[in-house]
Amino acid sequence: MAKRQNDLRRYALIGAQQEIARLELQLENILRQFPELRRGRGAAAKGSRQATAAADVGSADRPTKRRRRRTMSAEARKRISEAQKARWAKQKSTPHGQVQTGGARKKR
Repeated sequence: MAKRQNDLRRYALIGAQQEIARLELQLENILRQFPELRRGRGAAAKGSRQATAAADVGSADRPTKRRRRRTMSAEARKRISEAQKARWAKQKSTPHGQVQTGGARKKR
């Protein structure tokens, strides 16, 4: 029984390797026809086999470029700090359990 499972696994591995080779060939044909797809592919453009197999051109769930964090000026940090301290002071000044409202708001 174990020999049969090993044979089955070995044949599945061979089939998977053939499928990967077929997909790599198909990807190269597509990239030859549309060279603009090759730009910005990172390691796949350099011929990395793993990246080529893993690359999914045009996928909706593909992560976009990571945005750089904005840097705040010292003045902006100070304004935010002062505004937050004012909120804390306002909250501290109200009796415990009461909520101050800015007026009657319309229910949604």
